[in-house]
Amino acid sequence: MQIHLAKSDITEMAVDAIVIPRIRWHHGRGVAAALARKGGPTIQREAMSLAPIAVGAAVVTNAGHLWAKYIIHVPTMEEPGSRFG
Repeated sequence: MQIHLAKSDITEMAVDAIVIPRIRWHHGRGVAAALARKGGPTIQREAMSLAPIAVGAAVVTNAGHLWAKYIIHVPTMEEPGSRFG
């Protein structure tokens, strides 16, 4: 397996997958919002159809109109403001 690191606009990269940590399932801010704007509404719809999932789990959706093939959504908290032990 090869892993490449790059400093670039993630919405313009032709990669197999983009991994995005999620606090909320709605693509309202930050990287999630940028992915939703450029990738289209299918990303949000597909993610919502798979939610909720537990912290430590992940779901894979298509990447809509992005150059990436998939988006891997990984929840980081049970609820906004919650903390890990």
